[in-house]
Amino acid sequence: MKPQRGSALIVVIWVVLLLSLLVGSFAFDAHLEARITSYYRKRSKAEYLARSGLVIARLLMAKSREVDPDAEPDPEDRWHEWAVRLKEGAIRGLEEPLGEGTVTVEIVPEPARRNINRLDGGENENERDVEANLERILEVGGISEEMWADFIDPFLDWIDADDESRGEAAETEDYYGTLEEPYEARNGPLDTVDELLLIRNFDPIVLRGGVIEPLFSGDEPITISGIQDLLTTYGDGKVNVNAAPVRVLMTLPGVDELVAGAIVEEREGLVSPDREGKRNPFESADDFVARLGLPGEIRKYVTTESAIYRVTSVGSVGGVRRTVWGIVEFTGADLKIVRWREED
Repeated sequence: MKPQRGSALIVVIWVVLLLSLLVGSFAFDAHLEARITSYYRKRSKAEYLARSGLVIARLLMAKSREVDPDAEPDPEDRWHEWAVRLKEGAIRGLEEPLGEGTVTVEIVPEPARRNINRLDGGENENERDVEANLERILEVGGISEEMWADFIDPFLDWIDADDESRGEAAETEDYYGTLEEPYEARNGPLDTVDELLLIRNFDPIVLRGGVIEPLFSGDEPITISGIQDLLTTYGDGKVNVNAAPVRVLMTLPGVDELVAGAIVEEREGLVSPDREGKRNPFESADDFVARLGLPGEIRKYVTTESAIYRVTSVGSVGGVRRTVWGIVEFTGADLKIVRWREED
């Protein structure tokens, strides 16, 4: 009888063990499913929050056209200060709690960047001006002077109407058409900044920054900041000096890091004690040149007004984030979405 009792005990133990494993497996699956469901619920809420940022942007753009920066604001008008900021330049860091999460909105005039299709202030017809401006952009991006020709000549070949290469082969017949996956040179303006990646010698590191490995052993690798944040394909080619960051300002003729810093201090009212901490935006290109003592030639590259904006909205719920951003055109009557993208 004892052997039979021992066998029965072993069977019972195995049954209990199997049941425990099954229960544990079911519990784990239920927990995992709950986590996944919770994540997608939060993700959905974060997406709607991010999209609501466009409504806030539309409200502030309309309000910025009417707001008087010097008027005494209504204490109950919580959007007044943000509308003034947009009227005088840009909005960065607007955070609004909504329901279980928050939405963070940034509204920046798109001409706070250089239009790669209008580097000469027109339609890139003056190659000398295009070269000079592209050189400054490459310099700000951390690309050494001895490499500039490797990018300028292929760029000019890409946008011009003819099929004749400048220096290194960079036209359809002598380069792009010979690649493993051939394509044709644009021979016209770029549709997006990312299109630069199709041009010979331009790669993700040049656009977005990173480390360039040395060609020869013993040389130090080069870290560059990239040029993508400096560029756009929207606008008339003029830079909004009330919104442009230091790096973009440094791509303008006659503007180095010191002058760019002075421009920011001037427009933010940091050098005007009578402003009592208020911003002191430039009223026109002439006002900009006069207050900074800059050469008059810079006028054709600058503006103080914008109708095209880059709106970035981030919805966040319980640690889950969704980002939407778009290029929008606001003429005062309605908001037109020119480009739209959604990201995690």
